[in-house]
Amino acid sequence: MPDTGAPAGPQREGTARWPAFLVHGVLATAVLACLGTAAVQVFGGDTSSGPVGSFVPVQPSASAQPGKTPKASSLPVRGSDDLGRVCEGWFYPDSPRYSGRGPHRIAIGVRGQEPFYRVKAAVDVPHTVKRAVREAWMPDDATEAELVACVTLARTGAQVTTCGKAALKRGVYVLALHEVATGRRLLRREVNGDVLRCPNVIPLGAGDTIPTTVSDGFLYSVLDRYVTRKLTVSRR
Repeated sequence: MPDTGAPAGPQREGTARWPAFLVHGVLATAVLACLGTAAVQVFGGDTSSGPVGSFVPVQPSASAQPGKTPKASSLPVRGSDDLGRVCEGWFYPDSPRYSGRGPHRIAIGVRGQEPFYRVKAAVDVPHTVKRAVREAWMPDDATEAELVACVTLARTGAQVTTCGKAALKRGVYVLALHEVATGRRLLRREVNGDVLRCPNVIPLGAGDTIPTTVSDGFLYSVLDRYVTRKLTVSRR
């Protein structure tokens, strides 16, 4: 059977395969003998000003990789995990084309220190936007997504502060925007992680360096014009 880049199994929208999280402000280690899941460290801190989107982890596929010619999947998009694979070089020809009047539905895949992309289940957008635009940033049906924005950690820079025993350093990311149906890249640029405070949850296996992350507000400011623009023709 040909490698299609399809997910290994179904995954419920909006869930996350993260290890169990500990109570706010408490450090502990959870050892799961059967699953071998890594524990996490939790720091207290203000959560009101940072990204609010939850994530769906996507395990990396072995064949298509970023930077190479996009590879078509023989299967349609079935869920958010499939959209994450657009960041790995796959595209889904049966998906809606990026064309016509906006708003155009978008998904965000993020890869930091972990070896996979996490697809945000929601993005915090300004409360003043119209309902249709808000819903485009929070697609409840992955099959309707026209765009996937990939936020990939490239390196870390200067230290910002310390978080427990770890150093919080400026994260430098590559932001790329792709059409789901063709894999066509619409945008690629380097951006800095602008969330400069310690995260509340830190994987214990992350090491002694934590990268700053990119806020929902910044992503909205860069990508909104692609979501709301009107396109007269579909490019091929």
